[in-house]
Amino acid sequence: MKTIGTVLDEHRGIGPGFDFLRIFLAVMVLLDHSFLIAEGEKYQFNQPGITVLQAAILPMFFALSGFLITGSAMRLPLKEFLLNRGIRIVPALAVDIVFAALILGPLFTTVSLSAYFSSYEFWAYFANIFGIIHFVLPGVFENNPFPATVNGSLWTVPYEIGCYAIMSGLIVFGFLKRPRAALMASIVIAAIIIFLKVSNISPASLGGLLPPGSSGFTLLDHFVGLRGLMLYVNFMLGAVFFLYRRVIVKHWALAVISAIVPIGASFALPNVSGATLCTLFAPMLVYLTAYIGMTRMPAIPLYRRGDYSYGIYLYGYPFQQALVNLFPKLTSPWLHFAISLPIATVIAMGSWHFIEKPILRLRKNFSFTAQKGKRQEIMPGAKAVVR
Repeated sequence: MKTIGTVLDEHRGIGPGFDFLRIFLAVMVLLDHSFLIAEGEKYQFNQPGITVLQAAILPMFFALSGFLITGSAMRLPLKEFLLNRGIRIVPALAVDIVFAALILGPLFTTVSLSAYFSSYEFWAYFANIFGIIHFVLPGVFENNPFPATVNGSLWTVPYEIGCYAIMSGLIVFGFLKRPRAALMASIVIAAIIIFLKVSNISPASLGGLLPPGSSGFTLLDHFVGLRGLMLYVNFMLGAVFFLYRRVIVKHWALAVISAIVPIGASFALPNVSGATLCTLFAPMLVYLTAYIGMTRMPAIPLYRRGDYSYGIYLYGYPFQQALVNLFPKLTSPWLHFAISLPIATVIAMGSWHFIEKPILRLRKNFSFTAQKGKRQEIMPGAKAVVR
């Protein structure tokens, strides 16, 4: 019976379904946001079954990231790993922030340009590049159905930075060479996070040292807020699945069970949120992510020419907000999605071919490509590294 590691070996270290999965999840985020942006916060995804499907999108994204990034982390020293991730993430993020603040904001603001450029919100918006999240630009999208939020997708950026911090710890303490230690660390962290979520205790409070509302609490809450704590667990489980890829069996029955059980639980427990169910069944979501990644999926025309998933996720939200602002009667989420998908795709294509891909080529100027580490170990290739 094939294992995940066997499939990776057969495809020279690249999961044949990960390209499809990245694009699929990014498009599902865009669809999710279409409902939020076109209709406002109406809790459209609280029906049994749908609540789990909607809540599983980001956990699967982070599980996929943990699985793929572990490959490069195993063959790179810490400094080069961090530089590698920075080159992948920061340039497109910086372009998104600068474009929103200097072009999109002035076009859509309802305040004078002098008031806009002199406001605290304008200057604070650039802190998004460093993971200190600000959603507001003065007078921008303030009358939209989901108002005053320029780019809601940015809330996951601090958690992504946190994931890189976790992976850095695994590198420093040698856990990537000791799968059992990585597994135990994941179990301990998962137990702590589940306890905090069940008890509704934010780690940012630090036992009351940082009262809610204080600047210190707000800053730390960006990285360890209860809303996204489980993303760390999914990331670490994705890493563990990669470390145990030689023993984890790839079987369609396990994938079916991993998909059916959380959905069935949402019908059996209708009062339990989708996020809570995804927390309880996190290992199943991670297995499903890995299974799809190891399965040959049909190529999606147009999207096969580059890794557009990051661009769709990153740039989609502000342009969706602009679309609603320009056409206030565009209240159908499905029509909004149908219009915004090609717009986001074209922008993501431009970002990939003119910003992300050229900058990624700079990695060849440094010694942190596949020649590092053990050559005999087959790892996910550069194309497979998510975001």
